[in-house]
This record gives sequence, structure tokens and C-alpha cells, in this order.
Amino acid sequence: MTRDTEHDAVLLDDGTPNPDVLPVVVLGVALDKPGQRPAYNGMKVLNRLQERGYKPGYLACDRAYNNSESAEWQIPVRAMGYKPVYDYRADQLGKQDGTQGAILVEGRWYCPSMPKPLINATVDLHAERINRETWVRLIAARRGYRLMPKQNADADGYQRMMCPAEAGKAQCSLKPHTMGRGILPLVDPEPSPVGPVKICRQRAITVSPEAGAKQWQALEYGGPEWQKIYFRLRNSVEGYNGYAKNPLAEAIEAAGSRRIRGIAAQTILLAFQLAHANRRKIMKWLETLALGGERPRRRTHHRRKTKEPGTWTPTGHLPSAA
Repeated sequence: MTRDTEHDAVLLDDGTPNPDVLPVVVLGVALDKPGQRPAYNGMKVLNRLQERGYKPGYLACDRAYNNSESAEWQIPVRAMGYKPVYDYRADQLGKQDGTQGAILVEGRWYCPSMPKPLINATVDLHAERINRETWVRLIAARRGYRLMPKQNADADGYQRMMCPAEAGKAQCSLKPHTMGRGILPLVDPEPSPVGPVKICRQRAITVSPEAGAKQWQALEYGGPEWQKIYFRLRNSVEGYNGYAKNPLAEAIEAAGSRRIRGIAAQTILLAFQLAHANRRKIMKWLETLALGGERPRRRTHHRRKTKEPGTWTPTGHLPSAA
């Protein structure tokens, strides 16, 4: 299933849809028992899309996929050029992995001396030790401790990553030349009898594609960009599922709409149903466009403008702003 992750379906000034923002459609399908072989079936669809010339982009999926074996899903999709965007189970939050001293926290590489409240921000949110506003602030504060890419990953997936102090994002007492940078975060490394870890001894390290592969993702978990991309993609999936399950249209959820046995036959019939749902969605979209100066054939459906709930409160029932 594909959609434009950079734009919502915002109407133009004349109230008609933007013709540059295409509707969500299904591009590939693989049928199997529920929850069985998600990585295998997902890769089968992505390989077909690659053969047909579709360009990779952000890739969001449910937790069944990013809990697959990394050699079967996470590493192959990155090798194909996709940028995965994941959510995690409650027991997968906080610190997830490490390499050469750097720590993987909810999918991204950070300085090993990042403060514990920042590492455990989402864990504390789930445990109701902090509220959402505090969590948002802590997630934003992680950026000063994040390892920065020194160059793009090479053909084999290896990438040079810089210490945040060396990248000008923080100050670190282990690297005196990074001190005195005003308001930048001040890293406070814990003393160690064996000396600093590799990321603290060098300007940069080389991170292999296998390091933290199971949980690594392209965006900072919980950040504004992650929320925009992840929820746009996941909501598109759920929205299309409801669209294709419409009992007055394709009704793909009803077994009676495919009265034949065998997974091969079921797959073929389901593919026809989804193709029809795609066509129905595209035709409805086209009929709402105002092209060539002509009025659209179909009225655009969108929410009515409503007042804020507080504006309906009778005068005198709210405390004064002062």
C-alpha cells in the first residue's frame, strides 16, 4: 500500500482536492494464515514492487514485521533502500542495543553518557511516572546526544557515525576542544577503570548494518517527524482496510464474497477485489478534481468547520483569564 508521506489530503483554496496528492492504493498483496511469515510475505511484495520500478521510501508496518528475524526483514528492506519507521512493544523501549560504546535507544544511536531520564523517557511515560508534555520535552532533548552521520551508508550498509560533541551538538570533558560552546548539552561521562569506550576515544565509528538491526529505524522515535510519517502510513493502512471491507462494495472481510477453496484461488480473487477497490477509489478521487477549468462531478467530502467546545459555554461559567 502506498501514499504520499509528505502531504496530507489538504483541500485547495476552492475546496477541491490537490491533484498532486494521490489517493492511497494497494500495489501488492500476499495471502497467508494470520500472523504467519510476515517477513517472507512482506519481502515477496517489496521485491515485486522493485521489479516493477517503484522507488523505495518510508516503510511503516505493524509490530509483527519489526519483531521478525533481522536477516529476514530489517536488513533486507534497508538494503533495498527503504527507510523503516517502527513502533515498539512496552518491553522493547529504552536502551535496546549497543556498539563500540554507542547505545541504541528506541531505534537511534546515542552517546553512552546520555542522561538516564532521557534514555528511559518512554518507559517512564508508559509507567505513568511522567506526563506526555514532559515526555515530549525529554524526547526533544535527546537530539543533543545523538550520533550524527559523517557520510551516507556504503553499498554494504556500513556507515560512519560521529560523536555528537565532535559534530558540534554537545560539549564533552573527554574532548576538551569541544568545551565552551555555550548552551549546548554538557556530557558527563562516568569514570571507568578501563578508560573511555571507542566512540569517546575517536571522532567517529563505523556502524555495521547488523548492529542494532532489529530495532534500528530512520526517524527519532516519538519526534514530530516520526509522528507525522508513522501515523500517516499506519492510518492509511487501517483506512483502506475499512474501505475495502465495505459490505456494500468489495466486502473483502466476508468469506462469502470468495466462494472457492484453496489459497491460490483465494489470492487471485482477493487481488481482483483489491484492484476493484483501487479503481473505485481512484474514480471517486478523479470526480472530485477541478481540472481544465471544469467543475468537479462529485462533491468533496470533508468535515464541517466547528467552534471550539469552550465557545459554547455560557458567559459567567468560566473563570476569568486573569
